[in-house]
Amino acid sequence: MNEMRSIIKEFYLGNISPDATAIRQTSELKKAVQEMADAESFLRERLDGECLAALERLVEAQLASSTTTAAERYADGFRTGAKFMLDILDGSSENFRHLVQIGP
Repeated sequence: MNEMRSIIKEFYLGNISPDATAIRQTSELKKAVQEMADAESFLRERLDGECLAALERLVEAQLASSTTTAAERYADGFRTGAKFMLDILDGSSENFRHLVQIGP
């Protein structure tokens, strides 16, 4: 239980920042990121005016969409974990009843 208190305290103090967690770059991810960067560079070199402005809006909208999706999935992970905990603590399953006995 001390570990949980410690992580809660560290989170409260701002020492834990989930959005700053590094993602391990697999070869698949590296390839996809490089392809996106190459395509964006290609288009930026060839577009101007309204078309370049449209590309910039597209890139910004994609970033906003990805950021929002990541945040929602992160929060949903906590919700799912809490649902598991509630289901286990409910103790209605004969398989778990011995783990969560409440009272004598």
